[in-house]
Amino acid sequence: MSTEPELAASARPAIILVHYGSPELTRRCLENLVAVETAPHRVVVVDHGPLPGLAEALAGAHPDFAIVANHRNPGFGAGCNTGAHFAFAGGAAAAWFLNNDAILKGPTLGRLMELAAAHPDVGLWATHQLNGDRREGTYVHQGWYRKGLKRCEYPAPTGCKVLEPSESLGGASMFITRQAWERVGPWPEQFFLYWEDVAWSRQAHALGLPLVLTDLEVLHLSSQTIGRRSHLQVFYNARNRLLLRHLIHPTKRVARCFFGLYLVQKRIFQGRWDLLPPAWHGVLAGWRNEQGRDARY
Repeated sequence: MSTEPELAASARPAIILVHYGSPELTRRCLENLVAVETAPHRVVVVDHGPLPGLAEALAGAHPDFAIVANHRNPGFGAGCNTGAHFAFAGGAAAAWFLNNDAILKGPTLGRLMELAAAHPDVGLWATHQLNGDRREGTYVHQGWYRKGLKRCEYPAPTGCKVLEPSESLGGASMFITRQAWERVGPWPEQFFLYWEDVAWSRQAHALGLPLVLTDLEVLHLSSQTIGRRSHLQVFYNARNRLLLRHLIHPTKRVARCFFGLYLVQKRIFQGRWDLLPPAWHGVLAGWRNEQGRDARY
């Protein structure tokens, strides 16, 4: 029996899943939520296609989920925003953005809700991610990322860590209350795929809001949906790293040029000649500040 406090059905937190591709991973995630998560919640599945029939494929996997379809696939950040707008319009108290290929080890949402209720000033929360033999939580960036940001002097909740301005949270498992959403604003949508979590973290940093990594963890093997080191992954990873640098340092063209050359030479020294074209295309697109979905990838 759940020991979580009862919430009105309309105010229950929403778990946002952005779906793309075959339905197996999304169905597995829904079934895992039913089996493991004890906190009352609703699920919003944002269907980016490309296949039809997702509702039929997910039937019976979870007792309370809605599908919001947009097969134009505007990107992960846009999908998160679609799900959040749908959930908050329905009265949800909070949104937990969870990758559809993630698996819970144990009840998680109730702890996130308790932490958020006790610390309403926090902008963004996240869990650790178990990625194979790695336990990932924050991404640490060099000095370019923290331009204009100040250290947030906020006492860390027990077992948690308050991020430094050089750190960002991982987007596979991020949580925000409705109140914080109104302050931080939506996910950046110009990246399409990759690095939007880093940019969103920086939005919260820039407002002086605490970002907190909790003591919780989920299982998440990266790039299961699109494939690790696929051409798509390599292109958007290269392009978006340059887009974010342009966003923070719009006048430092020479520095971005050298960084782009560094990204290309990495593939050369790895001997991954098949990945050289998407890396080069990504660097050129980032240099030109091209945003959103690229028709080639």
